Parts: sequence; C-alpha cells; structure tokens
Amino acid sequence: MEIGSMILLFSCVLFLLLSSCATLDTISTNQVIRDGDTIVSDDKMFELGFFSPERSKNWYVGIWYKKISTGTVVWVANRETTITDKSGMLELSRQGNQLICSGDNTVIWSSNLTVSAMNDNLVVVVQLLDTGNLVVWDRSTKNERVIWQSFDHPGNTFLPGMKIGKDLASGRERVIIPWKSADDPSPGPYLHWLDTNGYPQIFVRKGSVIRWRSGPWNGLKFQGWSIENPNPIYSIQFVMNEKEIYYKYDLKSSAVQRVLVLPDDVAVPLQWMDQIQEWVVHTIGAATDSCGGYGLCGPYASCNANRYPPCKCMAGFKPQVPDEWDRANGSSGCERKQDLDCMSGSGFKRISGIVFPDTRRSWYNHSMTLEECEMACRMKCNCTAYANSDIRNGGSGCLLWFDELMDTRENDDNQDLYIKLAASEFAGSHVYGFNYIFELL
Repeated sequence: MEIGSMILLFSCVLFLLLSSCATLDTISTNQVIRDGDTIVSDDKMFELGFFSPERSKNWYVGIWYKKISTGTVVWVANRETTITDKSGMLELSRQGNQLICSGDNTVIWSSNLTVSAMNDNLVVVVQLLDTGNLVVWDRSTKNERVIWQSFDHPGNTFLPGMKIGKDLASGRERVIIPWKSADDPSPGPYLHWLDTNGYPQIFVRKGSVIRWRSGPWNGLKFQGWSIENPNPIYSIQFVMNEKEIYYKYDLKSSAVQRVLVLPDDVAVPLQWMDQIQEWVVHTIGAATDSCGGYGLCGPYASCNANRYPPCKCMAGFKPQVPDEWDRANGSSGCERKQDLDCMSGSGFKRISGIVFPDTRRSWYNHSMTLEECEMACRMKCNCTAYANSDIRNGGSGCLLWFDELMDTRENDDNQDLYIKLAASEFAGSHVYGFNYIFELL
C-alpha cells in the first residue's frame, strides 16, 4: 500500500476513534442503550447503564461511580417501575423524552418532559456530566439550553452541586427519598425536604409524621447542623429569591464526596479515600441529636438529649400538665405563668444556645435591625418572640414568631432569641429597655 493511502487510512481511523470518544458521554435520538451498553462522563468518574442490585431480580437504569468505588449507585431512573429481565432499552425521543422500554416495547418509565411536539427543528441529546448530572440538551439554537436534568429528581444521594429546595416558577420540589432497602431502590417511607412556609428550614418525615427539623438558616448554616462553614473543603450555600429557594454544597478541592441517606433514614456523609480505597464518614451536613423527634417537649419547652428528663420549660413558663412532667413525660409542653395582656404591656427575655423554634408560622425581613424587629414584635399582640435572622457581622435581619414556640432544642449556638412575656413577669427584675437578660442553663 502506498504511503499516501496508508496516511489517509490512518487519518480516517483516527478520526473515527476521536469521534467515537467525543460522544461516549451522550445519547442521541438514533441510539438505543441496552444491557451492557453504557455512557461515561468525560472525566470517567460516572457511568450510566442498566444494573441490578446484588440480591434483586429487577433491572434499572442508573448512574454509578466508574473511576472509583465501581458500581456505587448515585441515581436511579425507574425507581418505581422495574424490568424483570435484561430485555430493557433506553432511548431518547425526538421531543427530548427519555424512555425505558421492556422487551415487548412497553414504556415502563418516561422522563415526562413537556416540550412542544410542534417544534420540528428540535435537536436533543442526553449527556452525562462530570458532576453525575444527566442532562437533556436542546441544541436547536446557538444557545443550547437544559430542558431536563436528573439533579431535579434526586434519589437517596446528595451530590455536590445538587439543589434541594423549590423552584417557585414551576412549583417543582427537589427532595431526598431514601431507598426502601439496600436491594430495592423504590421510594422508602422517609422524605427530606426544604419547607418554604414561613422562614425555610429542612424537615424529615416518615409518612405524615415529622421526625426531625433543622432549624432556620442563620447566614452560615442551618442551626441544627454541627458543621463549620466556610471551610477549605466545601462551601454550603442557601439561596432565597423570587425564583427559587434551595441549599446546596460545592467542593473547593479535588475531594470526592457524597451524602447517602440509608433506608433507615441515617444520613451518612462520605468522602472517598484513595489511600485505603474506601468511603469514610466526614462531617458535612451531619445533623445534631434529634432529641427524640420533632416536638418531643411540646410548646414553650426546650429539649436537651444530654439531660434527664430531657424537657425543660422556658423562663416564664410552667408545665401544662404537671403530673405528666413528674413522670418524665414533657410532651404536653408548657404554658405561661402570666398571660399576655397587650393593653398592660410586655417585655422580652433573651435565651441563647438553642436551635430556634419551628419557623413555619414566622415572618421575616432581611433588612431590619434588631431594634426594629423588637418594635415590630411589641406592636403585634400575637407575636411571641423575635430574633436576628443572620448572625454575620454582628447580626442583622428580623424573624418574628407567632403563636406557640415549638420544637426548641438546646445546642452550642450563640444566637439570641427574645421571648415575649407579660410585664408582670419583670416585677423586681432589673430591666434594660424592656429586655431582661436570661441565659438558658
């Protein structure tokens, strides 16, 4: 063979190889993914394809680690609808919908993308990004846009860059739902979500029963999290604007991290260690002691898991059902020693070292000073407490509570809460501007 022909042949082969390599992370509309076929992110960290959990006879489309911890699954498409053999197929429709079909071409899962079928010029591809996010791109115009992504539909794994919260424009909520068991990725009974009622906070529930609450964002972290933010490894962000409310974390280093929520609702923050080729627990997002669940001590009481009994009435309050408290059952909570009378005036006592009470029925303003916040609470008869919403730069913003103060937990945070009490509670006390200083012991 002539040298020129050999060079031409080599060039063609090289072109084909480079073309193939360039598309290993994508699925086009003329491509079908079957058992054994995969796509791999550009940095070779993540892989997508069909898999079956170790002790399961069902098959799923999922994303797992490829470069490290091979086979560790981070996302599953058809969690609720399984395939019982290896006949499954994944394909992309011209309208941008991902479809998983069984061997008889029955659609068992769809990404349910609502893109107008009248757009004959739509050009779509699915791409697995280096973050582990599976994205459907519309490339019909110069400025390609995301029209669907797996990060909008989390499973049991919280990855860096993934948002947990609510898109206010579409109403879509991004929540964490653990697997039913280690071999069954279908949704289990637990749900982790960011509640946007009042001042946003994270909740965990089992069925309809609330199991845990994070407390509100204080400018650096959610109060119930025992973490440091910022730190050299990752940064935690909380975003609240007219378009969306969410929190996420991003890595500042080359560390590989994930937060896995197990079927029994234990959140395990993990970091991959190359030296030992294993995942080890780190501290991101780890919640403090739940003190036995949401509202264990009832209204106007605080809970301390290191104390027995764990419940204690706040200053100015007494047990609502003393007999129950005598039996170490504080679930009935506390009541005021002196009823509030708006006409007779009121004052405030300060407590610190707590996770603030439930903020779902609170009101907030990020621009008010603490003095303005106090005045606003004083002028509203049903306001029961106030505080700064942000601890940075000496404190700023305003949080107002209305009605009962529920699920207060003691911790090491030095963020002050000012509780409204009847003026008669301050008789004989040394009062500074109606604020009596009280430290919770």
